[in-house]
Amino acid sequence: MLTHIKLSLRIYHNALDSDIQGNIDACMLDLRRVGVSEKIAASDSEDSLIRKAAELYIKWQYDFNGKGENFKKAYEDLRDAISLCNSYIAGGGADV
Repeated sequence: MLTHIKLSLRIYHNALDSDIQGNIDACMLDLRRVGVSEKIAASDSEDSLIRKAAELYIKWQYDFNGKGENFKKAYEDLRDAISLCNSYIAGGGADV
């Protein structure tokens, strides 16, 4: 996921890797906080929605292109939608 996020931020060096990874981890903790399964909300997740949530979260944190508030709203909307989907909720279940 780190590589995906770095590319979306247009970062091609490794100087910020630990900071970016810290933000990915914070995002995953936030997803767990709203009920997303720990297995799904993992920093090595290949799930497209989880990766997109992490991308939006980090673009918000870095105020990417001066549009941090837009990325914050997009992240929160996606996070909340994911948290309502049974297949992402801790304990599983069928999609709604």
